[in-house]
Parts: sequence; C-alpha cells; structure tokens
Amino acid sequence: MVLQFLNKILALILAFIVIFSSLSFTVEKHVCMDEVTDVSFFNQADSCGMETDECNHQDKNFDSSKSFNEKDCCNNIHELIQGNPVQQQAIDGFEITQVSFIVAYAYTYLNLFKENKDEIPFTDYSPPPLIDKDIQILYQTFLI
Repeated sequence: MVLQFLNKILALILAFIVIFSSLSFTVEKHVCMDEVTDVSFFNQADSCGMETDECNHQDKNFDSSKSFNEKDCCNNIHELIQGNPVQQQAIDGFEITQVSFIVAYAYTYLNLFKENKDEIPFTDYSPPPLIDKDIQILYQTFLI
C-alpha cells in the first residue's frame, strides 16, 4: 500500500519536472542604480519611481553640464528562459485523437490500482451438495 502511494507520488513529481523543463518564460527585472529593485515573472516589473533628474542629483559628483549626456540610472532587463524545444514541438503536435487516447489511458491507469476489499464475490453461492458415497471407490480411481 505504501509502495503504491510512493510510486504515484514519484510519477507525479517526474511528470511535473518534464512539464516545467519544457516551458519557456520571461523574467523581467527593474534595476535602479545598479541594484535590483523588482523582479516579475508574469507582469511588467514595477518602476522604482525615480526620474532621470533624481538619479543624477543623488550622484555626489553631479555636473549639470553633463546631464544631457548622462544615461538613465534605471533600466529594465528582460531575460528569456528557453525550455526544451524538442518537447515543445511534441506538445504542439497533439491531435484530438491523441488527446482522447491519453485521457482514456490516464483513466484506466488510475482505476487500475483500486482495491475492492469490501466486495466478496462468493457470498451469493451455495456450497456444493453433500456427497454420501466415496467417489474413488465408486469409479475405482486410485492414486499410485
């Protein structure tokens, strides 16, 4: 019982590893003055709220004549984490017949491990009739 449970848990963990290794996603970071202020996986990273002039005024060696040549102290970095393209092509190539086969296979696999301890199949059967004669002597069949 425990072994079957551990097998199911291990199968689920391996399935999630395969699925997440094939997914691609984007990580967006907002960097302000060489420090990461926000990281976002699904939405756009929030800005720190500092304008270009505020960034330049915080610099101790600020020279107003260089303010037009200075670049912005804040920037957004987009990183694309690419998944396994072979598995992605396999997922994109699914057809409806394949999906219905997978659903049927998963249903039968999950129901394969059901234990029916409550059901006793021979409760409705009566025992064989009582035999009052010795059959071996009657038919003269003896084991040698």
